[in-house]
Amino acid sequence: MCPKCQSAKVKKFGCYGKRRIQRYRCLACKATFSERQPKPLGTHTISVEKASQIISLMVEGVSLRAIARLTDTDLNTIMSLLLTVGKKCRTLFDLRVRNVRPRFTEFDEIWCFVHTKERHLKPTDPAEWGDAYTWTAIDAQTKLLISYHIGKRDAESANTFVGDYNSRVVGRHQVTSDGLKSYIDAIEAHFGADIDFAQLIKIYGKPDNAGPDWYGSGKIIETVPTPISGTPDEAHISTSIVERSNLTIRMQLRRFTRLTNGFSKKLSHLKAAVTIFVAWYNFVRVHSTLRVTPAMESGISNHIWSVQELLTAA
Repeated sequence: MCPKCQSAKVKKFGCYGKRRIQRYRCLACKATFSERQPKPLGTHTISVEKASQIISLMVEGVSLRAIARLTDTDLNTIMSLLLTVGKKCRTLFDLRVRNVRPRFTEFDEIWCFVHTKERHLKPTDPAEWGDAYTWTAIDAQTKLLISYHIGKRDAESANTFVGDYNSRVVGRHQVTSDGLKSYIDAIEAHFGADIDFAQLIKIYGKPDNAGPDWYGSGKIIETVPTPISGTPDEAHISTSIVERSNLTIRMQLRRFTRLTNGFSKKLSHLKAAVTIFVAWYNFVRVHSTLRVTPAMESGISNHIWSVQELLTAA
């Protein structure tokens, strides 16, 4: 039916676009139109099946340009879809990951950069360029990523991260972090004495066979468990689980891979990619040790989600 004059006397009038959408022409008013296309992903006309394929490749470590070639999709469409799905996944994460009751949680920060490395920045460069740290909190038992934050490695980001974590957990439990001093004030401000908090201080040294062009982090010489507040169990003062999850992030997201040109060019795209990964990790990816997803292990979900279900729910 013609949307202009409401006449039912229409005829086919060619097709348009890659999807060959049918166009019609009204015989009464001569207007041309097409049927309204469903848009389950906001302003995007791309199907949920195609979007699921793109997101699946993205969280499996494939670069955006490679995804564009593999799926025959324009790069700008993929980048726009990344931002849209990122916002939806953030809403889903905020609604679902609440009232978590962990026993042992581990904090850590994983480094990457936006556009330019910190040491190469110029005074006129935007503030969002340079080092970008992804702060993560993981339940050591259920492997659930409870909270995350992307920012600098400073007191402001530590306060924001711990505040977000505090809004998602209930009950007294134990938290272990690395030796970053910003955690101490942030934990005190948001939890006070209602938590058992400890830090694992690591002492590094340069390998004996390291040459002048040596690249990498130092060798850990010693680890010093250091209780900060409450009565933390020394047997569980560890950051091994969250450090292993850092490897998962670097393997699953191309923009975290070192020594490549797949790094983030905009902070907004980095935040969207991390948000999608966190939702996918919690609800879709089956943990090899648990044999279920972290969301199922923690009681947030009762089944394994598909990527398509994740997009639909978001």
